[in-house]
Amino acid sequence: MGVVGDPAVYACVAAGPSGGDRGDLEPTRGDRISEFLTYSGARPHRPRLRRYRRAGAGLLAVLLAVAIVAVAAVGSLWLAVAGIRRDPSLLPGRTDPVARAGVDGALNLMLIGTDASSSGAAEVLLMVHVDADRDQVHVLSVPRELLVPLSGGGQEPIGAAFARVGSAGVVTALEDLLQVRVDHVAVTRLEAMARLIDLLDGITVNNPLASSADGHVFTRGPIILHGQEALAFVRQGDGRPGDLDRAESQRLVLQGIVERLLTSKALLNPGTVKAVLNQLAGDLVVDSGLDTAAMVRLFIDLRVSVSHRALRTIELPTAGRGTTASGAPYLRPDAERIRRLGDALTTDRLDGWVR
Repeated sequence: MGVVGDPAVYACVAAGPSGGDRGDLEPTRGDRISEFLTYSGARPHRPRLRRYRRAGAGLLAVLLAVAIVAVAAVGSLWLAVAGIRRDPSLLPGRTDPVARAGVDGALNLMLIGTDASSSGAAEVLLMVHVDADRDQVHVLSVPRELLVPLSGGGQEPIGAAFARVGSAGVVTALEDLLQVRVDHVAVTRLEAMARLIDLLDGITVNNPLASSADGHVFTRGPIILHGQEALAFVRQGDGRPGDLDRAESQRLVLQGIVERLLTSKALLNPGTVKAVLNQLAGDLVVDSGLDTAAMVRLFIDLRVSVSHRALRTIELPTAGRGTTASGAPYLRPDAERIRRLGDALTTDRLDGWVR
């Protein structure tokens, strides 16, 4: 028996089954594909086939490298997200579910930000609505001074109520007000937000009003904020005519963070993604229903589908100011416009919502 490389073997194969000379007949397209996929010694002298094999091997190596990097990136993402703390008490019990269910696949995520200087009150309250097609994200800003009825009786500004009734009580109040279901909750600290912004290399906000706070000057128009600047920006408000301006500052910063998370090219770098998620793992607490698989899937969906133009912000409608018996200022909710807003959230049609 001949061995590989023996000229007699090549001569026998080239002669064909009948022993006749096949000449220089070109193989069919199917033959070329089979030769590309399986080794054939019939035409070792043809440089064109060797080039095909080398090109195929190179393409296969590139695809394999991309696959390895992708698997490693998803694995790193999975491990980082798995480190985020879960707390089942962040959501209320569902013994009395909201009467109207939303569109299947749509998602309402409540984001609550606290400040070490606020005695446990919530400084930032945002409801992030992700549509069922994962094409758009709407961020609903809830003023911390919004007056809401509480399940245990009485009314209180929602930011201050957080210190007493916790996340579950705040979620219940908003669900009753808007008649929508909150699917998930995430609680973080404003100090953590500053560290996250530094990891993202700053955010851009369109500042509607020139101001200054804690030694930082904020000019009117588009400005770039880094960690401590952003913290000073969201904490300002004492010299402004009302808390809506402070809520607007908070909304602008959170909008900037979300835009960077969803659209920044820096997050195409697995190392940057891991650093951001490791930061979140140390400073973020979510409800137990938002498990690792759900968070990874949502992050990938939004990174792939959502563009800068698909991110919109909404202010919860209010109808004037007042003062509680204890002297605390509050904002009255605009019941009719909030009802329409709730309808738009429930039907996943926020683009058509008329304020």
